[in-house]
Amino acid sequence: MTLHEAIEKLLHQTGQPMTTQQIADELNKNNWYQKKDSSKITAYQIHGRTKNYATLFNREGSIVSLIGQNKKPIDTIKKKD
Repeated sequence: MTLHEAIEKLLHQTGQPMTTQQIADELNKNNWYQKKDSSKITAYQIHGRTKNYATLFNREGSIVSLIGQNKKPIDTIKKKD
């Protein structure tokens, strides 16, 4: 799986936009994408990859969402009781 495919899968799974740091942290935990040198994925790499795939991802600062996805980041959405 490529990095942009892993980002897309994660955003589909969560159903909500995430920050580049949240995406990097989650991908480092779930191992859907491994760098060749086995180092950790960084928020900067997520930023660069999502910028290169503008047909898949919306970007607002460090917030990344899929095209057509709700634009509120995951940590700001209020849960209903």
